[in-house]
Amino acid sequence: MSVWRRFEGHGYPVLVTTNIEGRRPIFSGPLVSELMEQVISEVHAEERFELLAFVIMPDHLHLVLAVPQSTTLGRVMQLIKGRFANRCHKSFGGSGPLWQSRYHDRALKGERELNAAIAYVEQNPVAAGLVAEAAEYRWSSACTTPLPVRLRA
Repeated sequence: MSVWRRFEGHGYPVLVTTNIEGRRPIFSGPLVSELMEQVISEVHAEERFELLAFVIMPDHLHLVLAVPQSTTLGRVMQLIKGRFANRCHKSFGGSGPLWQSRYHDRALKGERELNAAIAYVEQNPVAAGLVAEAAEYRWSSACTTPLPVRLRA
């Protein structure tokens, strides 16, 4: 059994980070980022998790979410990563692993941790030097540009 066994059902929101294999910046263009946002939105609707914050960075993805008892974080991540990889390969070509096999998650035990995680996620593009203000970054829950679909629950 893996020492990285996940503890499900604790009831806390989680901060999840998952990276592209080799940290390749595949989300540098709008079409791939738009596809990722579409996949997150679909899985969000299907699994009915609460999406509190997200950011699609050039080579990784951060999510802050609360998973209902009817599903697991593992299932949500499997659907997001698998569906995106399949569609990305079909739409843009390529084959083989797209994501690193594991993802990192941390339970957010309290309002202070939750607020800090949301701020961390939404400020990630600013810290990376991609934008001056978090609200300017199109692929984030901090974006203030009106969009047809926003992912907040």
